[in-house]
Amino acid sequence: MSIFLPSRKEQHEITEHVSIEAAKIDDAITIKQNQITKLNEYKTTLINAAVTGKIKVV
Repeated sequence: MSIFLPSRKEQHEITEHVSIEAAKIDDAITIKQNQITKLNEYKTTLINAAVTGKIKVV
C-alpha cells in the first residue's frame, strides 16, 4: 500500500496557510463575542431604564 505525502516544503506551506486562516477565524470569533457582550449590557441597561421610568416605553 502506497502513501503519497507532499514534500516538506509543501507541508510547511500548507501549515502556514492553515495557521493564517485559523488566526483570521479566531479574530472574527473574538469580535463577535465582544459584540454579544456589549449588546447584552445594552439590553440590561435598557430594561433597567424602562423599569425605573427613566425612559418612556410606547
